[in-house]
Amino acid sequence: MVIIKEWFTVEEAAEYLCVSRRTIYKLTKEGRLPAFRIGQERHRRFRKEDLDRVPRPGEAIRTAEGLLKLTAKSDPVLAEVWDNERDAAYDRI
Repeated sequence: MVIIKEWFTVEEAAEYLCVSRRTIYKLTKEGRLPAFRIGQERHRRFRKEDLDRVPRPGEAIRTAEGLLKLTAKSDPVLAEVWDNERDAAYDRI
């Protein structure tokens, strides 16, 4: 019998997403990852489906059409190439 985990603690969520606990708290604070508070001590719990929606490090961001959305945040190398003085004339087109 295989039990599929549906709820994760902060530590488990961080391990599942391959990020630090600090990143989990940051994502929660920014509203990018919904957290549920339980118990008197108000411990955070995260649903697996919410964790699956968070882009993982190095993962490309995809639009609804399935195409890559190129942004400075998703590809810092391209951001450096796009933002330079030699190509400033193209920015006005």
